[in-house]
Amino acid sequence: ASRRQRRPCGTTRTPRPHRYCLDGRVPDAAGHGKRHAWAVRSSWEGLSLDDHMSDVEAFCAAVGASDGTVPVDLVGYSMGGATAFALAARHVNGSAPAASRLPVRRVALLAPALLVTQELYAMTLSVQRHGGVERCVYNYRTEAEAEEMLRLVGYAEPLCEKLAPVLAWGRRDQPPDFWWKMWRGLGGVQAFGEGEVDAAVDAKRAALASSGSVLAEAATPVLVVQGSAELVVDASVPREVRRAVGSA
Repeated sequence: ASRRQRRPCGTTRTPRPHRYCLDGRVPDAAGHGKRHAWAVRSSWEGLSLDDHMSDVEAFCAAVGASDGTVPVDLVGYSMGGATAFALAARHVNGSAPAASRLPVRRVALLAPALLVTQELYAMTLSVQRHGGVERCVYNYRTEAEAEEMLRLVGYAEPLCEKLAPVLAWGRRDQPPDFWWKMWRGLGGVQAFGEGEVDAAVDAKRAALASSGSVLAEAATPVLVVQGSAELVVDASVPREVRRAVGSA
């Protein structure tokens, strides 16, 4: 006799929920892992927040998660957190095409790069005007530079020493300005001059508030987790998100 358990007559199998993965593997985000080959073109200038959102949308469409039948939970860390927050607002407020709209159920963010510190915006605008991409801490290439970046995002010192060689090794074949372009593209402050740091910060705060108000109106739950030792993402981000989203 077969050991397979039979289903009662008339019942159906419950479909497994879609996940942002394929065959159990999480794909590299745009610009990460092996997805940086296009950067060798001199005309490539980085990826904007819209580019990152479009990339997620394309993946969801490819795996059938954008047919509107399966609730979608968006989870993102740092750059991915900024993407998840803005993407949720775009799909909740109906601005995404109806045929590919994601039914966002909830959002979870870990140190989302919705707003970095004022010092880092000042650095960004200075490098943009005067050059010197090595001054962009996110553009680390050596082990020492990787250690500095890990300290800034709050890793314990023993972990900084262990992880730095791995991170530096992962960037060995990339163009020397690749991560500077990625940083600048996501920051979205190219329109501001070196002396307009306050205006750049105000613009980013306004964008955060705008997305948050959309999620608040839709009562979309948003969870934000950020360490007290984080020195890249501004310490005000959890408070700003709470103010924008309210009790959602």
